[in-house]
Amino acid sequence: MSRGKGNAKQKILSAAAGIFIVSALLISLSEQGVLPLNLPTWNEIFIGTDLKYSPVDETPQFSVHFIDVGQGDCAFIKSPDGCVLIDGGDNGYGEKVIGYLKDLNVSSIDYVIATHPHTDHIGGLDEVIEAFEVENIIMPRLTAINTPTTQCYEDLLMAVRSSGAKVTAAKPDAEYKLGKVYILILSPSVQSEDLNDMSVVTRVSYGGTFFLFMGDASTAVEKQLLKNNLNCLSADILKAGHHGSKYSSSTAFLNEVRPSEIVISCGAGNSYGHPHDQALKRMKKTEADILRTDRNGTIVIRSDGATLSTGTAKE
Repeated sequence: MSRGKGNAKQKILSAAAGIFIVSALLISLSEQGVLPLNLPTWNEIFIGTDLKYSPVDETPQFSVHFIDVGQGDCAFIKSPDGCVLIDGGDNGYGEKVIGYLKDLNVSSIDYVIATHPHTDHIGGLDEVIEAFEVENIIMPRLTAINTPTTQCYEDLLMAVRSSGAKVTAAKPDAEYKLGKVYILILSPSVQSEDLNDMSVVTRVSYGGTFFLFMGDASTAVEKQLLKNNLNCLSADILKAGHHGSKYSSSTAFLNEVRPSEIVISCGAGNSYGHPHDQALKRMKKTEADILRTDRNGTIVIRSDGATLSTGTAKE
């Protein structure tokens, strides 16, 4: 009696296995257009069983993401030991930045650097700061001659206060470390009525690779940097100052930095004419590769500490 039940069970299992194999074959053939059967594809089956594809961060070590936020700035630095966000784009881009970081499985940010209080740099930062746990915030210390009274700046200050993060005024030569990632603040060194020149200029290194973030600093700041920081300006990657304005990226400065790639963050057809032809001509003379968010979309540069690889959203 028990032997009969065993045989019946074995037949059922064999039949089920056969059905599975045949079904798999038919599905495979239907995807290739061999059989005119109205069968579900593998993707449809996975979706139906909630086994949906999720984007995976394939960053091997260290990466810098120049997120396309139109006519604004936003760069995200990700490493095994922590992450840094430099600016957050204009008003209306906060949700895009939040979504991008969440796709990278980011839950907290070690350092947020608000380069200067212009809307195209800090407009989305209040939403980002509210969406993530933030440990530290670095900002320029402003005075009566340059403190803005805009709603955008007020929103940022309210978010900063509510975040509970440690807030530090940007000071030249201040250094911060996240494992193998070193962050060096180069500017601002003097107070200026021009908020662009109050930009926090930052040099980030990972191993033997270097990234220089200029905010909206003008040639006046570049001259000051050339005078004070000749040993700290060379970089593989330069995030060009002020979206490629003709008042930034001077020849003398570019010759000192000697970048292999220059990234320009700007919006397609923007009313400012960024990047300016004069600035582009100076950049091209360096023979560096020029990447632009208005043409390339989001730009991701990865480093293993010795070599760099670059990818863009519109390859």
